[in-house]
Amino acid sequence: MASAGTGKNNSGSGTANADGDGTAYHVRVTYTERGTGEGDGATPVRSSSVDFVPPVCWYKSFTPEEFKREIDRRYTAAGQSGAGTVYNFYNQIQSQMNEIKYHQGDDGSWWVLTYDDSQLEKSNPPVCPYDIGWMWQGAGDPAPPLVISPEVLARAAYGQMRLPTRGVTLSPVAGNQKVNLSTYVSFRRALTPVSVTAQLDALAATVVAVPQSLHVDAGTSYASPQTCDYTFTDSGGGYAVDSAGADCNITYRRATAAGGTYPLTAEITWRVTWTATATPQPGVGQTLPTGYSDFDQPVTVQEIQAVNR
Repeated sequence: MASAGTGKNNSGSGTANADGDGTAYHVRVTYTERGTGEGDGATPVRSSSVDFVPPVCWYKSFTPEEFKREIDRRYTAAGQSGAGTVYNFYNQIQSQMNEIKYHQGDDGSWWVLTYDDSQLEKSNPPVCPYDIGWMWQGAGDPAPPLVISPEVLARAAYGQMRLPTRGVTLSPVAGNQKVNLSTYVSFRRALTPVSVTAQLDALAATVVAVPQSLHVDAGTSYASPQTCDYTFTDSGGGYAVDSAGADCNITYRRATAAGGTYPLTAEITWRVTWTATATPQPGVGQTLPTGYSDFDQPVTVQEIQAVNR
């Protein structure tokens, strides 16, 4: 039979254990990032899925003996911090658990709500959606809503990923574009795959983002076309773009106002996959939501001056 309980500050607010009373169970996932390299700045991945939220908490399996040690830890921590109400609460919990002997000898497992400190330390951390601090799940009972697994670690790694942005090289140069003259786009530096490995105890997952395409927006409706898309090619030294000779190149039809600019945007699309390993494997594994990184740069467009004789 399943049973459940909550402790003070296990409300899922993202501020668990804020008063130091020790009533939440925390772990620290190790994140290893590779491949952002040189660039015009790496930014947190912008996901194609508006519903994607990296996990900040999950349920971890405890044996009856481990769960007893965890309740004892919370009881002691609350007493040491002078949290009288919490101290009394865990004193009552200990009494209740002693009556059922923490389910020792029963077929099942305790599941304890566990917070990832690495996620909570973000400036705007995700919110834990669960408010049950622990539960006993006997044989045949439904599984907890979210259990730590390589897939959960992969989602956490995705949330930690930072993707490089790239300013594009324009011909003519950005500060001297011409009306009715095609704008050619290329990269000054080639891109390479980016990966993040999340590791907790014996579990690991590695997320790899591989650049797929470049979307360029002229930043004004006075261009035809206003946008162009280019597929990356692997030059051997990384993924690159050169739009000279391409079917699509932006052409500005109106000059910028005196002292003004158009905000040209270069958006990189990344294909993201993950594997249950600690080793990056670009293009291998299961798919995660597509990622994006953007770079804005000002463009000045001038009329071409002709000389009449």
